[in-house]
Amino acid sequence: MKNYQTLLGATLVAVSALVAGCGDKTDKTAPPASAEAKPAAQAGNDQQQLVEKYNLYVDVSNNLRTSFQEARESYVTGQVPLLQAKAPLTSLRIQNDILVDRSAKKLDAAAAIAAPLPEIDESAKAFSAALKVLSPLSRELNDYANSKGYLADNGDKARQMSADYLAALTTVAQAEAAFDKGLIARDRALTREAFEKAPKDTAAYYRAGLIYHGKLNHADAMALFAAPNDPQALAAFEASLALVADSAAGWSKKTAEQSTQNGKSCSGGMLQINEFIGQSRSVIKDTKDGVFKRKETGAMARMGRSAIVDAANRYNQNFANMIGQFNRPLC
Repeated sequence: MKNYQTLLGATLVAVSALVAGCGDKTDKTAPPASAEAKPAAQAGNDQQQLVEKYNLYVDVSNNLRTSFQEARESYVTGQVPLLQAKAPLTSLRIQNDILVDRSAKKLDAAAAIAAPLPEIDESAKAFSAALKVLSPLSRELNDYANSKGYLADNGDKARQMSADYLAALTTVAQAEAAFDKGLIARDRALTREAFEKAPKDTAAYYRAGLIYHGKLNHADAMALFAAPNDPQALAAFEASLALVADSAAGWSKKTAEQSTQNGKSCSGGMLQINEFIGQSRSVIKDTKDGVFKRKETGAMARMGRSAIVDAANRYNQNFANMIGQFNRPLC
């Protein structure tokens, strides 16, 4: 995973926030269900199980602020060269093993729910199995790193375990990537469905539009950051951002009308939305101005950073802020 790409969890919206009516309490005044009503009741139960399972999968991703793909890249670039050198080891950084065991446990809990999610289930099981292989190695190395055992043996234990640890971490990273792919497919289907089903020119419509078009723009952004000199990538990013801006204008109008009607102030999260749109427009301007073609000098060069990575990191943070707020009631 390239260092400018966002964590997947920051972009996911729990399905309970998208599916209206899920989890509503049963009407206690309603008569007992008839035999004919049972299939509908069963369908509702199946839907609830799908919501529960998917939200557990999302929770796994949301809690991995540092993905295992990023952890592997960090280990390969930051630790392996030190371990290959013969000098005594003076530091060691290992992915937190709490996330290894915790993620596997949540994946198993989700997989145990009967309702099928074929685009995710198999990759989730493989992800969990890989984590369980990594777990004892990760725990041992974490104990060694946290107790600074490398100061006692000059890093000998870390060198002995490195090949096995890296092999297990690589398998986990690959399994996580497959799991992410399934989550993205499901997430896109849900956000598109919510947008297409929402009544036109309503708050729900513009809210769903912000999420759906925002995620389209995020995909376009990843393509643009990977190839900032590609005019087609820039055009796609600019076009999807225009859709986000249209949805934002409609959402702002509807939340203002709601505030007027009920007398309660509601910002609708426009601060985060406008920050995202504004910074994205700056990316477009900088791309057109050739900012990302220039060679870095000064502090940026000394830190080993580039303008494109810096812009991508800001974009990802603003995107996460905008999308994340829709996981909770705004008004």
